[in-house]
This record gives sequence, structure tokens and C-alpha cells, in this order.
Amino acid sequence: MTTTADRVVDIHCHVALPECAEWVGDRFRPEYDPFSYFAGARSNEYNDRHFSEIVPQLTEPGRRLEDMDRMGVDVQAISVAPPQYYYWTEPDLGARLSRRLNERIAEICREHPERFTGLGTLPMQDTERAVRELQLVVEDYAFRGVEICTNVNGIDYDHPRFEPFFALAAELGILIVLHPHGYTDGVRLSDYYLTNIIGNPLDSTVALARMIFGGVLQRHPDLRVCVVHGGGYLPFYWARMDHAWKARTDGRVHLETRRPSDDLRRIYVDTVLFDPAMLATLIATMGADHVLLGTDYPYDMGEQDPVGFVESVQGLDEQERNLILGGTAARLLAISQPAKG
Repeated sequence: MTTTADRVVDIHCHVALPECAEWVGDRFRPEYDPFSYFAGARSNEYNDRHFSEIVPQLTEPGRRLEDMDRMGVDVQAISVAPPQYYYWTEPDLGARLSRRLNERIAEICREHPERFTGLGTLPMQDTERAVRELQLVVEDYAFRGVEICTNVNGIDYDHPRFEPFFALAAELGILIVLHPHGYTDGVRLSDYYLTNIIGNPLDSTVALARMIFGGVLQRHPDLRVCVVHGGGYLPFYWARMDHAWKARTDGRVHLETRRPSDDLRRIYVDTVLFDPAMLATLIATMGADHVLLGTDYPYDMGEQDPVGFVESVQGLDEQERNLILGGTAARLLAISQPAKG
């Protein structure tokens, strides 16, 4: 390793289980998947080729370990690929799919306990089932986090139906990783892969803004949330939120005494930004202790040299680098230090 960090931890990487797609069978409809539904034909054709090429990386731990070594990553926090959230399925099937996916994540973690830790997936279309699965993955699989989509079939997380989930997540002290899967109203994003380039961080931005303005973080002060792709656009446009909060009353319904940026800075974000100056700005806004290394492995929109990217940021001291490279993620996910030989 080229870094002095105890362990380099990747908070943002994906696995897949093809058998679950077979369970779904012919129930799927294109409109259930906004990422591909709103993408143009050229993007979907390209993605079909790309996604077929990365099946080994998504499904074979051995291939994954080779790539981790090449990238300088010691530990991956593995989560399902977004097409396998399956929120559009009926609740019973959704719960069974989540359970099988979590079993597979747990299997990989048991096979390579020093290299992988699990982020569970939940049937968020049914809050009661999601709460049960959350309890199970923490108690039975020792997962210290889950990954959920930035919306549930177009419903945002300030909706009251999700309160039991957030209450339990806060009580358990687990990390919630928010990950987008296209933008829910992406007609204008159909060309040039804008469904990903613009749509993914846009959906994260809307999700996080609604959680902030909707008072979710106020009601659950112990909640731990990480938003991928650098947190979307809010960390770079937070002053507009604060201005509206001061200038108007409609943004203060749930934020009477705290500025929106106060809750924004409670959030964790990853490093998938691709430009050192942008990452430096993100660190200045959020603090080095709230920025976590991510790759988006194994997708082509991911970071291939995550350690080098972090170390390319000018002005970081050793403590800040180590927090970003893995120190904070290890604390949040209870990743033990490697044994000293």
C-alpha cells in the first residue's frame, strides 16, 4: 500500500446475484426501472454490453479480490447493485429477494472476513418487512449498515410511513447508505447518458433535501446516513438552502432553529467525484471526518484509483487522509484493525 492508513475501506461497491433475476421472471416492466426506462436507445445498448462484461466482477469474489489489490483497497463494504433493490415487486416476493441477497452478501463476508463487510438490502416497499429484515441482518449477519435507494417507487423518505425504519436504524446505530437508480421523472435526461450523469446525483439531491427539510434528521438525531457520489449537489449548493430558510417561512416547517446546512453537515458522503478540486471543496464543506472513500466498483462510472485520487488533494494532513481512506468507515462499520504480524 502507498498510504499510511491502517485499512483502506471502500464504502461504495456492488455485487449481484443472477438467480434473483430469475425469481422475478416476467413480472418486470420497463417503467419499474427509471434508470433504463428514461435512458435513450444508445445508452441502453451500451449499458447492455457493459453490464454483461462486468458480471464476473459482480459475482466472483476471486476476481473482485484481484481488483481490490490492484486498486489498493483492503476492505469493501459490499452492497447489491441498484437493479436488485426490487422495490417494485409485491411485498412477499420483495422480502424473499432481500433475504436471499443478504444471505449471499453474508456468505461472501464469511468466506473472506478480513476483506469484506456487508451492507444489507431491505424490502423498503413494505416498512414492516423492512424493519424485520433490518433487525435480522444486524443480529444474525452482524451487518453494521444497509444500502437503500434514494426513493421507494417515487415516494420520498420524509413520508411518515418510513418513521419506524429510521427509528430502528438510529437505535441500532447502523449506517444507511443512500444510492440512486436514475431520476424518477427523467424524460429530459434520455440522451447522452444524462440519466446517470445528471439523474443519479439529482435524485440523491432531492432525497437528501427532503430528509433535511422534512425534519427526518431532526426527529432522529442519532441517525447515520451516507450519500454516494459526493452527496449529490447539495454539498456544493448549500448556501441556497440556507438563504431560502432565512428568507421564507415555507422551508422552516420542520427546521425552526437549525439551518439546513447544519443537518447537511451531519451526513457522510463518498469520494466518487473524479476531480481533486471538487473533492477539496467537499472536504472543506463536510469535514474530512465525514468523507469516505468510494469507488462505485465495478461500473465504468467508478473511480479506478481511489487511493491516488484522495492523495492528489492538496493540503490534506495525514490524519485527514487516514480518516477519508478508511478511518471513519472502519469506525462506522465496526471494522477491526488488522492483526499485526
